[in-house]
Order: sequence, then structure tokens, then C-alpha cells
Amino acid sequence: MNRLHALSPILRRAARAGRALADNASATAAVETALILPVALTMFALLIYGAEGFAVQRKVTLTARTVTDLVTQAKPTQMSSGASIVSHATIDTEVSYAACVMAPYSSCASPSSNLTMVVSEVLVNADQTDANVVWSEPYNGAVARAYNSTVTLPIGLGTGQAGNYLVLGEVSYNYTPLNFFISASALTLQDAIYLTPRQSTSITCTDCASAPPS
Repeated sequence: MNRLHALSPILRRAARAGRALADNASATAAVETALILPVALTMFALLIYGAEGFAVQRKVTLTARTVTDLVTQAKPTQMSSGASIVSHATIDTEVSYAACVMAPYSSCASPSSNLTMVVSEVLVNADQTDANVVWSEPYNGAVARAYNSTVTLPIGLGTGQAGNYLVLGEVSYNYTPLNFFISASALTLQDAIYLTPRQSTSITCTDCASAPPS
């Protein structure tokens, strides 16, 4: 009995020390959580923004490829001497079809105001590094390239193409990330694709927004 009585203060001190240690561990865990949680949420938000931004950029690239591919498939007419003649209405229809590729970020029936496109035909200059705009047609509020304005070609694209025609499809989408934990500024995602006419040497659009003077 005397031994138990003598040990009781020691046991009480040990119990108090154990409770203090548990309290300290809980406090340490709470502090660590408070420090780590904002960083973890920020990284998670950036991961979400990056994944969605990559998906939208991929859609933009596919849309640019689609609209350019559709326009370059214009067939030549009997009176055109190897050139395809199209109207701006035909090009507008083809561009509207290409806009469907942006779903679900933009609908076919009512395209988002964030989405704009421009289709142009350019003639590669003798220096093979740039080209001049032959005609240009905008879509959904975009601005057409001015007739005869100069376009700098991607490195190597114009090699061996002097005097040849190319169709340029440009797509732009204003991407606003979701407001998850941190706010992010809007980004303009865009891409441009050059393709040669498939069925003819060139494509003529006399009534496009920007076209040769009649």
C-alpha cells in the first residue's frame, strides 16, 4: 500500500505529461494543416485550371484544322480555269460547322462570344517567308485580314511555295478559368493552320468581307 501511495504522484505527473503531449500533438497537427491546406488547395486549383486550359486549347486546334480543311475542299468550276469560286455564305456555313468542334465550350446554334474565327487565302511571295492576303472572311465578331496585307509564314512553310496559294484558318477563344479557391485572369487561346487547296490551285471569294477590288 505504501508503494502504491508513493507511486501515485508519479502516475499523476505521467498522466498530466501524457495529456500535455496529446494536446501538443493536436496543436501541432492543427498548425501543420493550417500551413499545408492553402498550398494544397492552390496546387489543386492550378491542376484543374491547367487540365481545363489544355482541353480548351486542344479544341481550338481541332477547330482551326477543321475549318481550314473544309474550306480547302472547294471544287473548281468550269468557268474558273482551275480555281474554285465560293461565296462568303458558303464559307460562313463551313465555319459554323467547324464551330461545333468547340462544344461544350461553345454551341453550334448559338456560338459563344468568346469564340472568333477568320478564314483567309494568302499568296506566298517570292521571298518564301511571307504572303499577301487575297481574301479574308471573319466569323462571330472577328475582324477580317485586310486585302493585300502581309502575313509572316511559319519558318520553313513557304519553302518551295513561291507563287502558290494557302488557306489560313485562325481560331481564338477567350478562356476564363473556374473560380476555384483562387481567381485567375482570362487567357486568349488561339491557333492557326495553313493548308493548300485540295481540288484546285486557288480559291476565289469575290464577295468576302475582305476581297480584291472589283
